[in-house]
Amino acid sequence: MYSRAHLPTRFPVGSKYVLESFGPFVRRYIEFPNGRRVQLATRKAMSCPCAVEQPISIIPDQSAAADEVLLSKKLARISA
Repeated sequence: MYSRAHLPTRFPVGSKYVLESFGPFVRRYIEFPNGRRVQLATRKAMSCPCAVEQPISIIPDQSAAADEVLLSKKLARISA
């Protein structure tokens, strides 16, 4: 296993820099095309104050979906 001071300056094509969330920490490693992994130092995850102010979700907002349906109905009436 390499230490941070001995990482190569160039990596083979297909190498991946991987970040994994692990509670309040982020695990980091480099994965080479042959499957070998070089573990890097774990870091503390930074919290984002904007997430508290504006919750972020991958689920669409229901009110936005309703507005889109109304808009499509209005456009259908105008084009008819």
